[in-house]
Amino acid sequence: MQNSRNMLPPIHVIDFEGNRAHGIMEFGLVTLENGRMKNIFYRQCSPKISPQNAPFREHSRFHGNATQHSFAEYLPLFRARRRSGFFCAHNASVEDRLLRQYTFLPPMSQNMAYHALSDRCRASDKTPTPTQITPITTAPSWGPWIDTYRIYRKFYSAAKHYTLAELIRHFRLETELQTLVTQHVNNKKLTFHRAADDALATALLLQNFINLFHLKDIRFLLNC
Repeated sequence: MQNSRNMLPPIHVIDFEGNRAHGIMEFGLVTLENGRMKNIFYRQCSPKISPQNAPFREHSRFHGNATQHSFAEYLPLFRARRRSGFFCAHNASVEDRLLRQYTFLPPMSQNMAYHALSDRCRASDKTPTPTQITPITTAPSWGPWIDTYRIYRKFYSAAKHYTLAELIRHFRLETELQTLVTQHVNNKKLTFHRAADDALATALLLQNFINLFHLKDIRFLLNC
């Protein structure tokens, strides 16, 4: 039996479709555990403001979402996932920003606090020290995030672009991804920029990277 200390904890891969004005209008959620995908879950959500507003027209496929549940109703699911493992997304700052709209602002990280203090010190050419940094710790954080965009940019300079579609093509994962989409998503054709398809694509890329490097330490992924 494989030693549990040599296994990665569950990683919950997330993709959101939405924007600042309307919030999260679609999400995909896939768990990667012991090298396998499980608990594949996706939903469309009602917008935070009326779909008649002009920016919403850019998301025409969500015009019927007004009758769906708000994403806020799914927060218990995301909190439960976060307690059981780590979050991952492709260009995770986007998902983090959208998620924060529905919760208290997370505490400022040491890195964020350092740069904020650096801006204030720049005029006097002073460099802040760790003892000067006082992070905010009164609100919960959804991080740290595993970011497949940053991982592949760091380790695969041969790729021309780092979009999900380009990376899936680069590593010849189209057929495997199409099979996953056919099995688990209602639409029969792979369509990028759909939350379920993109969450599966991100999970597949993360799985691909873990297998290539035979990773057993979550810290390696978190520090990329």
